[in-house]
Amino acid sequence: MNTTIEMIKQLRNETGIGIMECRKALEQGNQDFEKALAHMHEMATTKAKKLMDNEALSGKIELYSHNNGRIGVIVEINTVTEFASRSKFFCDFAHEIALQVTSASPQYVRDEDIPQQVLDELSQTASEKARNTGKPEKVIEQIVDGVLEKYKNKHVLLRQAYIRDESITIAHLLNQAISHIGENIVIRRFMRWEICPASENK
Repeated sequence: MNTTIEMIKQLRNETGIGIMECRKALEQGNQDFEKALAHMHEMATTKAKKLMDNEALSGKIELYSHNNGRIGVIVEINTVTEFASRSKFFCDFAHEIALQVTSASPQYVRDEDIPQQVLDELSQTASEKARNTGKPEKVIEQIVDGVLEKYKNKHVLLRQAYIRDESITIAHLLNQAISHIGENIVIRRFMRWEICPASENK
C-alpha cells in the first residue's frame, strides 16, 4: 500500500469502521498500516472490556447455499460491539461456521441445548443393551458415559472437529476468534436445510 487513500480503504475493508476513524488511526500510527490496525483493535478491546457484562446484541446473520442450492444454512453469531461485528475477521469467522454446519450437520450449538429426553433415551438404550450382554453395573455406567460422549462429539457444534483443521474443535476456533477480535463472541443458533438428505432415502 503506497498511499494514504489505499491504506484507509484497506482499513475500512478490514474493520468496517468509518473513513474518518481510519484516517485518525493512521495519523496516530505515523502512516503505518499495521500500527493503525492494531490501534483500532486496541480501541475495540478497551470498549469491549467496558461492555463485557452486557449482552452480545451486535452480530451477523450468515447465509450459505451449497451444492447448487440443495443445502441451505443460516447462522446467527453475536458479539458485543458493532466495530467487531463489521470487521472482515468476524465476517470470515461467521462464514467458516456456516461451512462447518453445512459439512458436519450438527444438531445443537452446545451441550446444554440437547433436550434431556434425548439424553435419557440414549442412556436407557445403552444401559439395556449392555445389561442384556451381562455387563456389570460399573461397566454399564462407563458404557453409557461413552455413548453420551460420542453422541455429543458428533452432534454438538462446539465439540466437532474443525473441517479445515481436525486437530482443533470449533470451541477452540471460537476461543481463537475471541482472542483475536478482543471481545466476546457467541454462536447463538443455526438452521440447516437439505433437499432429500440421504438419511431420508433409506
